[in-house]
Amino acid sequence: MLARLKKPVVHLLVAASLCAPVLAQATSAHGEFGVKGIGASDCATAVREYKGGTPNAMMYGGWLYGYLTAVNQATPDTFDLATWQDLNTLTNFVIEYCQKNPRTSFAQAVFNLTAALKPMRLTAASQPVRFTHNNKPFVMYGDVIKRMGEALKHKGYYKGTLPAQPAFTGEMARAVSRFQAGNQLPATGEPDQFTLFKLFGR
Repeated sequence: MLARLKKPVVHLLVAASLCAPVLAQATSAHGEFGVKGIGASDCATAVREYKGGTPNAMMYGGWLYGYLTAVNQATPDTFDLATWQDLNTLTNFVIEYCQKNPRTSFAQAVFNLTAALKPMRLTAASQPVRFTHNNKPFVMYGDVIKRMGEALKHKGYYKGTLPAQPAFTGEMARAVSRFQAGNQLPATGEPDQFTLFKLFGR
């Protein structure tokens, strides 16, 4: 995951640093706030521990998920910032940024990520849709499936009319497979992390 997704994400995080942190309204009168737990670690330490699989490694992902949950709660017009990214993808985004910015805190790298995710957020609640493909279970927000279908149709991979209700249909799977084949990805028809990153890439 890390090697394939790194360059565009680093660029996004650098740009997002101009508008982070998202929870600025919760700071002191001087814009200061205390960072708790492992988020206060510098990026060099985070990279070393995460890549080394130390006892602290999993705590970075936990801190990231906790912060995203707090931002979801505190940010107006926001249901979820991370609409399709799993924990492994999100943590790898931050760790890749940390490799480029070792003296930055892990917390600041996460703040930058949340700012980069904000334009693509879900602004209202969306029901999760559960489905299987190639005998693998998937859970995706209905609105993300709708966005995926619209993106595939816009790019010319989805044939016909999109379903009225969000559903991962056979035609959706075939459209995903065609998109994958056209973008040097394994043509499994699965809406995996690599495929969604490529499809929704900015």
